[in-house]
Amino acid sequence: MGNSNQYWKGLEEIEGTLASPQGEFGEALPLDEVFSGSDTLSPNRRDFLKYFGFSVSAVALAACNKAPVKYAIPYVEKPENVTPGVPLYYATNCGVYGEGFPILAKVREGRPIKLDGNDQSILSKGGLSAIGQASILSLYDTHRLSNPVVKGAETENWADVDKAVTSALTSANDKGIKLVTRNVSSKLMQQAIDEFKGKYSNTEHIVFDPISYDGMLRANSSSFGKAVIPNYHFDKADVVVSFGADFLGTWVSPTRFSADYAAKRKVSSENSEMSRHYQIESLMSLTGTNADYRYPMSESKHGALLANLLRELGGAVSAPAMDLPGNSLKKIASDLKAARGKSIVISGSNDANVQTIVNAINSLLGNYGSTIDLNSSLNIAAGSDAGVDKLVADLKAGSAGAVVFVGVNPVYHHKDGAALAEGLKKIPTVISTSMVLDETTQYAGYVCPDNHFLESWDVFEPMAGYYTFSQPVISNVFNTRQAALSLRAWAGAELAGEQPAMDMAKALVEGMGANWNQCIHDGYYQSATASSEAPSFSGDVSAAVSALGKSADGPELVLYQKVGVLDGTWSLNPWCHELPDPVTKVSYDNYVTVAMGDAEEVFNLKNGDFVKVTTANGEIDKLPVLIQPGQARGTVGIALGYGRSLANMEDNDLVELGKNAYHLVGRKNGSASYVVGGVSLEKVGKGYEFAQTQTHWSIEGRDTVREATLAEYKANPKVRNEHKPHIVSLWDEYDYSKGHHWGMAIDLNACTGCGSCVVSCSIENNVPVVGRDEIRRRREMHWIRIDRYYSFNLTESAEINGTAHEKGEGLTKEKEINAYTKSGKYDHYENVSVMHVPVMCQHCDHAPCETVCPVLATTHSSEGLNQMTYNRCIGTKYCGNNCPYKVRRFNWFRYNLNSKFNYHFNSELGRMVLNPDVTVRSRGVMEKCSFCVQNIQMAKLQAKRENRTMKDGDVTTACQKACPTNAIVFGDRNDPNSRISKLFRDDRAYKMLEETDVQPSVVYMTQIRNKETETSANTSHS
Repeated sequence: MGNSNQYWKGLEEIEGTLASPQGEFGEALPLDEVFSGSDTLSPNRRDFLKYFGFSVSAVALAACNKAPVKYAIPYVEKPENVTPGVPLYYATNCGVYGEGFPILAKVREGRPIKLDGNDQSILSKGGLSAIGQASILSLYDTHRLSNPVVKGAETENWADVDKAVTSALTSANDKGIKLVTRNVSSKLMQQAIDEFKGKYSNTEHIVFDPISYDGMLRANSSSFGKAVIPNYHFDKADVVVSFGADFLGTWVSPTRFSADYAAKRKVSSENSEMSRHYQIESLMSLTGTNADYRYPMSESKHGALLANLLRELGGAVSAPAMDLPGNSLKKIASDLKAARGKSIVISGSNDANVQTIVNAINSLLGNYGSTIDLNSSLNIAAGSDAGVDKLVADLKAGSAGAVVFVGVNPVYHHKDGAALAEGLKKIPTVISTSMVLDETTQYAGYVCPDNHFLESWDVFEPMAGYYTFSQPVISNVFNTRQAALSLRAWAGAELAGEQPAMDMAKALVEGMGANWNQCIHDGYYQSATASSEAPSFSGDVSAAVSALGKSADGPELVLYQKVGVLDGTWSLNPWCHELPDPVTKVSYDNYVTVAMGDAEEVFNLKNGDFVKVTTANGEIDKLPVLIQPGQARGTVGIALGYGRSLANMEDNDLVELGKNAYHLVGRKNGSASYVVGGVSLEKVGKGYEFAQTQTHWSIEGRDTVREATLAEYKANPKVRNEHKPHIVSLWDEYDYSKGHHWGMAIDLNACTGCGSCVVSCSIENNVPVVGRDEIRRRREMHWIRIDRYYSFNLTESAEINGTAHEKGEGLTKEKEINAYTKSGKYDHYENVSVMHVPVMCQHCDHAPCETVCPVLATTHSSEGLNQMTYNRCIGTKYCGNNCPYKVRRFNWFRYNLNSKFNYHFNSELGRMVLNPDVTVRSRGVMEKCSFCVQNIQMAKLQAKRENRTMKDGDVTTACQKACPTNAIVFGDRNDPNSRISKLFRDDRAYKMLEETDVQPSVVYMTQIRNKETETSANTSHS
């Protein structure tokens, strides 16, 4: 049966502060200005109807607005393999992650316009994260340096630059040269570094990772003799226990982990088993929202709890007793014992002592060699925090003749960035290869800009024995040069040939005994598989437990990364900020997250209050407060990656965006610590308005999401979907049995809510960035959104409003929540369950938007697509009002041609990223998901050219391609053997709001939680 209770979307709902739209016609429709071409908005929509009375002449007048004339220039000589209108795909690498992530770049007429994961590679499995999708815009970034800069003056001659740099380095060698890079997984870069060190013998190579994994590296070195990051196989784990590791969002390799994790979470009639996931964390993370069991707990207590878990598993360790609510630690230990060799225990801590205890647990469980592999390790981090601290001290003392920064920005990323900046002023020669004039590069006398990763040849080893390859998919946009070539040139190497980087890469590949052409075509190559033999554990657990120290006194600050921004390296990208955070649903801002109990009882704070944050490591003068359900009491959180500042930034929402919090990072047991004790908050203002999207539309308590427990599903595969509504239709039915009938299925068990589909859809369909103020006005333009719903889990039985509620029961109705809260209890705000639900146009066969459009701008195709005719639309917004899913967007501005929205693709260069297959909409029209109809048409033409019928999988939508977990399936419902047809017939399938008889072409698969008690969310959204 359907869900009986109701979810809630945010604190605005249950506090009754959710602002309502100012009436159906609350916004003005510019009529005179549309006709005059002005960008000013003034006349309202009622005047439009009053003056023109919706006459045919008015419609004709609105439709006669002239489009600009554009001229096409034919090829005199057509380039080889280039056919206008036909995309080319190249296997290459995404530079966001640093380790060499395999992708496919879509190129149209010489310009890359879209990135997707390489579905043939075991690393990406076809998925690509939101920030990876967005990174294509950095190729066309107007902040990029056009030429090398020497002593503040631009020059176009690289030979002159090399001569000056070589002379400066030669002079500096006696005093010493510091070469600072990120973790090096590039074989070309490593070769160049070796040549550089051979030329300049007094060179010290320092590896600096903006987010440190130093504690894990040190723990693995002492435990197993290997300072490496293990390769985790979540697809082989029956039980996953995570202590603060956001492995689906930001930790180690989340895109890869998400694919493997989802593979063990999907259930069906053929396979009704799934993994069980426990999450112990302080802040509500993306991974925590997907857990079966989640326990909020301060980060500083994780080490002691891990020691108790080790003792429960039979480890000989002495530690003060500690448990989770309901004696849950024993339950976790029991599940781990039953899954020996098929479990994973991880921690997000950067404390080597905590990681040593984790290693002991996994070794005791026999996980090494099965679910955890130290031999095929991941090459994502190699930095030493002690080494970087020594670099800062040396620079402050002026004890170096030169510093060369390659792909790093430590003035921004390091905790002592300000001191490092002062130290650079004492160094005679400072060289940077940054593509932009960033916080570190502004202190460099020689700026030799690197190529973008889409302009480069390279060979990477992201995993031991597994190689990926990068090739340029566009000629250099600016006068830049690959950093590895710059190092070689300064080392005295001859850069002979037209493409010296390609020659280096080819020599490396042939040296491996691999086929060059095949490697470049495939994008990856795997050498002999490394042994997966389990290593012997030799760590000193007793010493590690003794060195843990006490938990923090008073509130503790947790510094974390956001999914769309990560460490901030790529945070000058508007797509990263336009994407709502998967947990808070806030766009653009960083803020101080606080638990409800602490906000009410400790700090006396409300949402939007400004606070000054003070710690022993430093302070932040002013940040807004966001009260976050699910956050552990005694914890406050601030995201890293904000507060970027460039000298040549334009006036838009990326300027002075948030505050840089890296200076608050501490040190614990020799490694960077992202948990800082003794934090204090001082209120310094109030009234900040977040650009928060989740509560922009009310679904009025309708049955939109469903979930059940695994036990319930096994007993009844139709759980929550037993009763289907039988409605007498007022429509004349259309026969869709002939031709195609397109549909989509979304598995809520696989969807993690990461947002990759949102960014991918925006890029594919030329969806504009609108900025913070427009989002505050509920004018975001995303064609697909991911709703995030909460429900409370009672920790104790209680009587509320005269009704008895049992322990563990879901508390979801607003009146009950308010009554329980007014009793002075706030623990329920920590214990919440979360669901993520992607929502786009449902392409209803009985589409309510079509019946109300006065000009037939929205119509239905014979293949079941809800179509928009943009040049017919006059912007009445009736269709949006009549849509029960609230997925239609009104285009208020000419976002791509208006200086008010001055983002990268508002320039001639930035517009190179636009997809020529999709219309760039002008203002005054409604737009929404089209099921990527351009891809449907392309697949039809391809099948026609090959003289065959279309087959399942020929058509993929942008959201489907990007999804790391394969949660989205698209296809032809008329093909009985297609995946989509089978999913439509699946017992878990339900149609959102199917009781309205709109007959959507999208089905959702009921979410199943692997919990022993009945889920708290037998419920629907409120």
